[in-house]
Amino acid sequence: MAAISGANPIITSDINNFTGELFKITPHRTPLLAAAGGLNGGIVSNTTYFQFQTQDNETISSVTPETEGGQPSYNGRSRSAQQGVLQIFHEAVQVSFTAQAAYGEIVPFDLANNYKNSIDKLSLEGTNPVTDELAYQMELLLEKIAKMVEWSAFNAAFDDGTGANPRQMRGLKEHMDLTGGTAVNNDDGAGSPAAQKLNWDIIASAMKALYDAGAPMRQPVLFVSPTMLLDLNKELVKATVGSVNYGVLPRDRAVGGVDIDTIVTPFGQIGLALSDYLPAGTISGSKQAFIVDLSFVKPVFLNIPGFGTMFVRDIDQDDHARIAKAVYMEMAFDFGPQQYHCQIDNVVG
Repeated sequence: MAAISGANPIITSDINNFTGELFKITPHRTPLLAAAGGLNGGIVSNTTYFQFQTQDNETISSVTPETEGGQPSYNGRSRSAQQGVLQIFHEAVQVSFTAQAAYGEIVPFDLANNYKNSIDKLSLEGTNPVTDELAYQMELLLEKIAKMVEWSAFNAAFDDGTGANPRQMRGLKEHMDLTGGTAVNNDDGAGSPAAQKLNWDIIASAMKALYDAGAPMRQPVLFVSPTMLLDLNKELVKATVGSVNYGVLPRDRAVGGVDIDTIVTPFGQIGLALSDYLPAGTISGSKQAFIVDLSFVKPVFLNIPGFGTMFVRDIDQDDHARIAKAVYMEMAFDFGPQQYHCQIDNVVG
């Protein structure tokens, strides 16, 4: 059933009460949000923006010896700051009094439409599993907000809210495009470049790029699409000799409650997680994959005094015969230095 849109309340004809087990056919997968602590953890803020500081990773290519009895060489490093803003998530549902009360009103259908043609021919379950329509709709609303946050984590375009547009967090795609962001290109290098399938070589190259950038690589996880995972799996299966798989360890660890596979590279192990929300790559039809060091990813929430960081509020319906509730939250992701993560561009997705 399609989403019920607009400002009108959910009424009995919208929800169509049925009997039998209720299945959710829309996937609910938010691995980055879950691994970063979900909507209940993170940092609590009292401002709508946050900052973190960075300093460059000084490299040594030569050493000049000092003279006896001379002055020392004076040193000093400058720092820079990056800013993020908290984005408002404010979603609501409203249900008519009738829809909330009449959960036993089962809608009869004819067999031609693959439904029971009378209330006398109910399923073995015999009752409508949704006995509180408002609570059920609120549960789905919270799942939707989690998906919106997950999408924003990868795709949101930064806006500080000082102009005509509301505040919007900076997603990973834009975060990695900042000066100094670690990135590798997966095209074929031709005059008219084409995107390439994800493979072990490009992953190892990305890990080397992180090493060269001075990234600590404490808890790196590669977020890929289902197509990327299939392509990578095909390559690694071909590289398997006997019982030895050159590249992947069994799924034997969890990060923030998310089970992940592990890929072995010369620069260390890296986790592997599926994402439904990877942004488009530079080449048309391609996507971007990301190595994210989850030890540096922190959700940041604004604490609303008397309410908390994420809360449900009643909406006054005046003289309307309906119940309405809204979920409110202001949050963003603090990804830390862009040099600690890696963007893999132009991957067949």
